[in-house]
Amino acid sequence: MSIKVKNGVLQVTGAQTKIRAKGQETPAFIADYTMLDIETTGLNPYRDHVTELGALKVRDGVVIDQYSSLAYYPRSNKVPAMITKLNGITEEMLLNEGIPIKEAMTAFRQFIGDDVIIGYNVNFDLNFLYDLTEKFKLPQLNNDYVDVLRLARVYYPRQHNRLLDCIQRAGIAECEQHHGLADSIDTKKVYDDFQANFTAEQLEKAQGKLKNVDLLAAELEPWELGFRNPVNNKKIVFSTGIMMDDAEAAMMVNNMNGEAQSEVNPETDYLVLADENFFKQNNAEWQRAQKFNQAGSKIKRLSESYFLNMLDEWARS
Repeated sequence: MSIKVKNGVLQVTGAQTKIRAKGQETPAFIADYTMLDIETTGLNPYRDHVTELGALKVRDGVVIDQYSSLAYYPRSNKVPAMITKLNGITEEMLLNEGIPIKEAMTAFRQFIGDDVIIGYNVNFDLNFLYDLTEKFKLPQLNNDYVDVLRLARVYYPRQHNRLLDCIQRAGIAECEQHHGLADSIDTKKVYDDFQANFTAEQLEKAQGKLKNVDLLAAELEPWELGFRNPVNNKKIVFSTGIMMDDAEAAMMVNNMNGEAQSEVNPETDYLVLADENFFKQNNAEWQRAQKFNQAGSKIKRLSESYFLNMLDEWARS
């Protein structure tokens, strides 16, 4: 039994099927790949929608094909005002100019094929795309990938590293368009600029940033945890029935500067429920948590899958 991060991927004995089986991040400069970017209605792939898909097919460093489409869903297609302000996409555009999300995702998955995927903060995109391929029973999106953001953090250390920052520094453009195809084009230009200027030492440093840590061995140092630790200072209760080993899950949380609790109390932050119990209102532990919430607590219930994928996001960051 073990819980560890190997080359930036969370590995949990007994519960690996709960985690998105995405590919391996490999910081590198390659000639053949698919560069992609998507637009969404928000940050949460469990709740928010993909509105636009864009990608470039690259061979020997040259764009040979491209894909772009808006997409709409069978039911709600509301776009938050702040998203429309950012990228100009509205519900009316999706309904009038888009294609059904299943059709769009099927074509997009076919366009990607077996390519290595490249993108900017691409793990965000992959979460949405992975879930859609699973939903529509398409070939699993387990392609390896290169995250240009990780390269940017090494090339521009101790600076803000949005895509906008990179394209401005490299003289590519003055503004980010926040559209799938346009941002894919800009990201390729940033990637090409890095390829032309990266030193061997910088590339080795980027590769060394992938996390490798045994989460059960000992308490992690602050530098190992980083700034995106999702359990930092969180009090967490693991419900009965989860697939993880209870004792190991508790040890992991404690080693990551959280606090594993044996039962729900007013100070609890997260109650992690077995996936099959998440929507059951008669779950005794959740009922107890709700009583505390009615008195002012702020206990959140998380499914085991959600919790583990939250940890995997940290592992890949």
